[in-house]
Amino acid sequence: MSLPAAAQGYTGASLLQRNITFMADASSPLPVWQIITHLGSSSLLLPALALVLSGLWEAGLRGVARRYALHLALAVALTVFTKCLFFGWGIGIAALDFTGVSGHTLLATTILPLVLRGIPWPALQRGGWLPALSAGLVLAVGVSRVVLGAHSVSEVVAGWLLGTAVVVPTLRALQAPAAEGPPRLLPHWASKVAPLVLLLALHSTSATYLPTHSLEVRLALLVSGQGKPFARHHLHRPAAPAPAQPSTSATP
Repeated sequence: MSLPAAAQGYTGASLLQRNITFMADASSPLPVWQIITHLGSSSLLLPALALVLSGLWEAGLRGVARRYALHLALAVALTVFTKCLFFGWGIGIAALDFTGVSGHTLLATTILPLVLRGIPWPALQRGGWLPALSAGLVLAVGVSRVVLGAHSVSEVVAGWLLGTAVVVPTLRALQAPAAEGPPRLLPHWASKVAPLVLLLALHSTSATYLPTHSLEVRLALLVSGQGKPFARHHLHRPAAPAPAQPSTSATP
């Protein structure tokens, strides 16, 4: 969504966002970015998450699974809260072009690294290739949200930071010596199936069947009592001029 002329060009985040969009439009076809952004879709990642959690649970890593699920639920709740604040009350940060944490970026950051651990390819599990692949996909999903105009740079960065706070402790727990169950480098079959779900990113209908954005808007309107949601351009409306004060000097 384009911003009013009076609001454009004043923040570094907005300038960076326009530069990313320009470079992407000049070098890559739009369908590629659509496929990449689907890798952060809840329609794909929530089923993959269920398989990952099932694999951890059945592998005996129940403490890790419980903590991870709890932290992820709290992060998702915070993300929905920031979006509802804006949709329902127009509360955001105009200087950062911030209207709420990017949900796609959050889910990609927190779930993709665990999903990719299930790929049964020993060479990928060694030599640091798996962290590099995970970081590359997470970065690409965030950039795709800016390229497609769904989020600003600040909203994507917020998703990265929040997601990192959730996934890093989980990854460290999985890399620690196995104290509760079988070796952690041999994932359960459910974890091995989870990466296959990502192939549905090639099919837009399968990747977008959950109307999460619509549900967030409806929740915000229900709680706030507003008839219509606030949009990004409302965040950048120029402030109304102060009313003129009546003169108190005596008329000659």
